[in-house]
Amino acid sequence: MVYCPECNVKLQGHPDRCYICGGEVVDDDESGWVLIGIVENKVFADLARETLESCGVPAVVISKSGFFGNVGLPLNPIYEPKVAAFEISVPVVYRTEAIEVLDMTLGDKWQRKED
Repeated sequence: MVYCPECNVKLQGHPDRCYICGGEVVDDDESGWVLIGIVENKVFADLARETLESCGVPAVVISKSGFFGNVGLPLNPIYEPKVAAFEISVPVVYRTEAIEVLDMTLGDKWQRKED
């Protein structure tokens, strides 16, 4: 199955261009998710996800900092709490758009993953 990233329509067969908008189509095999960056603050992580979704970019934010992403609640209390880390992932086809949106929205509050 192929789909158009411009109008987000699944297309029958294997056309080179979308028959709705004329945009270039993408094969589902190429539509995996990619990590685009890290935010160290839960507030900015939530802002990043909400902003991307409001721009039509599907996004997932995963906490890498303990229970439910809360700083100060480590899995093992023997260790010192670490700075929060939230990974932001988007579908591959939205990678460039998502990076532009987060650069404009968060600026230096997020760390873009280098290629």
